[in-house]
Amino acid sequence: MADVPTLLPVPEVPAARPITRRALLGGTLATGLTGLTGLAGLTGCTTSDPSIGQLDAYCVTRDTLERRQSVGGLPLVYEPTGRRQAFWFDAGFAGQLDTWVRELATDLGQPAMRLDTYGSWIDGRGQCDSWHHSGRAFDLARVRLADGRVVSCRYDQWRAGPAAEVEATRRSYWAVAAGLHLRFAYVLTYLYNARHANHIHLDNGRSGPDLSSFRPRSRVQVQAVQAMLTYLWAEPVELTGRWDGTTRDAARRVGDQLELTTDLEDAPESWHGFLRASAARGD
Repeated sequence: MADVPTLLPVPEVPAARPITRRALLGGTLATGLTGLTGLAGLTGCTTSDPSIGQLDAYCVTRDTLERRQSVGGLPLVYEPTGRRQAFWFDAGFAGQLDTWVRELATDLGQPAMRLDTYGSWIDGRGQCDSWHHSGRAFDLARVRLADGRVVSCRYDQWRAGPAAEVEATRRSYWAVAAGLHLRFAYVLTYLYNARHANHIHLDNGRSGPDLSSFRPRSRVQVQAVQAMLTYLWAEPVELTGRWDGTTRDAARRVGDQLELTTDLEDAPESWHGFLRASAARGD
């Protein structure tokens, strides 16, 4: 396999601070208690990539959403406690997650058994700057498989492990990310910033009910392509987030292998074909 370039440095995730009453009322912690009885969630992933043209998030109340203890038949477990609990979702967004889960068994080569998460809806309390406030976002921490293996999105935990383990875990990570990128235009990984070192954030703020489309100006999507080329297709490129000539050439070589008829940026079918094929390369 070709040499893989070193990841761009990702700052260390700061240690969790004690949850104060003020923090509970303000809802400002990076990860939190979404879904606990009597408490609004405290997670929040805001976005700052205007190149993808997302719409503005908005606040909704919990009683307008679906209460879910499972997605696609998989139980939802709150990552900080390891316990099953209910979360709240926009109905259309939950349906998209159901469809994604149904495809997971094919992508991963075996059934998934549960999803560990940091949450979905949170009470924006007037600060409506995240799709979590709309019930249209989800923070994925782990996918647990029938054979006992775990696809971990906890880069904060596995990034410093033995090289062989890191390589295998990273392949599974980016394969799962590819399946998410297919269905959601905005998928935030550890490459986005340090706050996403312990989960993958996804929302349908731009793509809505449709499959995603590719925009070469989107740092988020280009970084994902570069990571998939590097870690899944043995086409190492620098993880810059820029749609440069080196990245385009590597994507074309993979496209030729997949018999895609156009470049990724030229037709949704090529983008979707690349992502579907990448999602199947995690083992």
